[in-house]
Amino acid sequence: MIKKIFLLSLFTLTLYANTLNDKIENLMGKYEYLKHKNLINYIFKNESDYFIGKSIDYIKVIKKLQENGLLKLKLNKPENIYIRFNTNSAPIKSLKILKDTLKSLGFYYYFTQTLKYDTQNLNWEIKLKTAAAIDPLILANELYKQNCRVANINREGEDRWEYSIDTTFSKLNNSILMTSNEKKYLTKPLKPYLIKLDENISKLIIISKVLNNWFPKVVFYDKDLNILDIVKQNKLHKKLNLEVPVNTKYIKIDDLYTLINIKRGLTIITKE
Repeated sequence: MIKKIFLLSLFTLTLYANTLNDKIENLMGKYEYLKHKNLINYIFKNESDYFIGKSIDYIKVIKKLQENGLLKLKLNKPENIYIRFNTNSAPIKSLKILKDTLKSLGFYYYFTQTLKYDTQNLNWEIKLKTAAAIDPLILANELYKQNCRVANINREGEDRWEYSIDTTFSKLNNSILMTSNEKKYLTKPLKPYLIKLDENISKLIIISKVLNNWFPKVVFYDKDLNILDIVKQNKLHKKLNLEVPVNTKYIKIDDLYTLINIKRGLTIITKE
């Protein structure tokens, strides 16, 4: 029995090792991998430490590679890099998270090559010109902050990367949480306000500050960022009373023309 358990454990570790080594070779490139094979075997000798269940813990693996100078991301000169993102849940919400994440990493200018999605999955490929590939560790950590986990990374040469991301439990970190019967004073917006609603909120009161010239644009979304309703008013408002549609989880509050019209901020009141 003991022998059987030992053989099973040995098989499991061998499976981990093969999978992990294959992935490390893919991330580094075959030449660099073979060049540093002995060092890699030493660094990753406890293979099971780099798995979460049966999945590779990419944050741990990439961090260890970078700590030992084994992951080269810099290019000889600025080149076009192609990055494909695959997600498995709430495609509209996932796309927003990815775009917000790219902005947080300083990538504002890129071109969409393909964009495909259905009720669950998103496939988005972008092209950007850069002197170094996006740091996968920083990207993975930023996504983790929004409850998204990098499930797989595939590197094809120096110019193509593919990320498969589990967004099942994703959340929007840049939203403002409001509970029922709460009042909040919002300061000058740099972008439209995004409000996340707690349970049991049926009414919303929005009050524009003195000297604002607010022409309301309010969008109601469900938990996956599917649009439930849009309110647009082509006349100046100082106060707006709204019924909150059933299943609303997020609300975007904007001005129909320019955010300058609400530069002094808004007051938001929620009601059960």
